Amino acid sequence: MRPLLAKSPAMLEVLDKIRRAAQVDSPVSIWGEEGTGKVQIAETIHRQSRRAAGPFVVMRAGRLPEEFAEAAWSGTSAGLVEPSAGDCANHMMAAQGGTLLIQEITRIPRTCQAKILEAAEGRRGGAPAHSGKQRADLRVMATSRYELWESVERGVVREDLYYRLAVVTIRVPPLRERKEDIPFLVRDTLTELCGERDKPVPAIEPELIRYLVEQPWPGNLPRLRHCLDAMLGDGDTAVLGMADLRASLSRADEDSPSSVSAGRIDTLADLERDAVMRALEVCQGNRTKAAEALGISVRTLQRKLKQWGV
Repeated sequence: MRPLLAKSPAMLEVLDKIRRAAQVDSPVSIWGEEGTGKVQIAETIHRQSRRAAGPFVVMRAGRLPEEFAEAAWSGTSAGLVEPSAGDCANHMMAAQGGTLLIQEITRIPRTCQAKILEAAEGRRGGAPAHSGKQRADLRVMATSRYELWESVERGVVREDLYYRLAVVTIRVPPLRERKEDIPFLVRDTLTELCGERDKPVPAIEPELIRYLVEQPWPGNLPRLRHCLDAMLGDGDTAVLGMADLRASLSRADEDSPSSVSAGRIDTLADLERDAVMRALEVCQGNRTKAAEALGISVRTLQRKLKQWGV
């Protein structure tokens, strides 16, 4: 796992919270914009905790059928046909002795949230029906793009689950709030990308660094990586500069800072996806009501969700 890089006050505060969270076994709530590295932070806490020798299991809750989540926690999953190799029952069982991270807790059905609460409190865990109930031996962490109390007020997250998960809360700042870290992130990302290409790492002109630092970076770390990837291209340049940036714009405009600074195609797409996800959360997953609230047809909504892999 790559280390977390921090020089900015905002990220140094996060590192301090990570250190303190690793010393206890309480549930953890991690929230922030997409692409800020929430999963990496959760894994860092796990690796520094007493559970480091145990498994670190990520459950992408928004993609799991409700019946399987419910069955897994209640211990009645035997005999169900798995929708995929990574169904939630496997995730929960695999997390025993370690940490279970639930991505986007706001997308978990409310009927399942009571089971998550039980596991977070160590009352019981998912187990095969024939083995009986047992105390859960796992640490629960959860991520969200929004502060959880906002989701409680909208009726998306149970209030009692919120209070359990909020024992330790970490807000991850977006790149625009941690500009001091960007030069280090640029060099670290270039090192990784060049390693994948088996090429030497180029130097970076100061003008380019200054430009990258000043970008707002919607999309955060993945967007920065895409930008640097586009600039590297297939060449063997020894020094990256503004000329390489301009060349990358003509090859892949949507993966570059031009779309970041101009706020055109990518930003509109991000806003559209965010609006759809918020509508689904408010409507508790009811696609008909969400489509009506958005002013689009259910067919259009389904097409967009399929396009995004949701």
